[in-house]
Amino acid sequence: MTERSREALLAYAGLVRAWAPRLDLISPSDLERFEQRHIHDSLRLLPLLRELPEGPCIDVGSGAGLPGIPLAIASDRHWRLLEPRKKRAGFLEEVVRELGLDCEVLPLRAEDAARDPGLASTHVLATARALAEPEEAVRLLGPLVASGGLSAVFVGANSAAPTGSELWQPGIAIVRASAASEGKRSEPS
Repeated sequence: MTERSREALLAYAGLVRAWAPRLDLISPSDLERFEQRHIHDSLRLLPLLRELPEGPCIDVGSGAGLPGIPLAIASDRHWRLLEPRKKRAGFLEEVVRELGLDCEVLPLRAEDAARDPGLASTHVLATARALAEPEEAVRLLGPLVASGGLSAVFVGANSAAPTGSELWQPGIAIVRASAASEGKRSEPS
């Protein structure tokens, strides 16, 4: 990781600490260990991201920007941060502006993004950390992933991988998107 990335991660941590009490971004008990508990955990996806083809990524239910902001800082990818709560989306806009990140903040729910032709099936990586139960998170991410891309869901260190996924690392399950699975997603229910 570059020195510039390290400095940006520290600046991001400072912004979270400054805004967290007003916006309930993370648990107050996690503020002291934010880098280890949240930033380093988010960056575990970096090796996976480096293996993927070019293309945009999306962090669904971004909240405080995890894992999207750390991954945007540490990579040269365009990121979309999907956050329907207006105050948290405003915080993410401030972080993107302050740090000069290649990100766009979209105040949408995953279901709404999946209906947008500019967002559906367009991402090489879709991530979720504390969005919903793992099974539900996988379901919400799927429609946003392009063929050959991945959904990555943080499931907790001792949790089982959701149906149809594989445990990529302890606590991270992935689902590989294929043309066949995209066809299934687009069928009416």
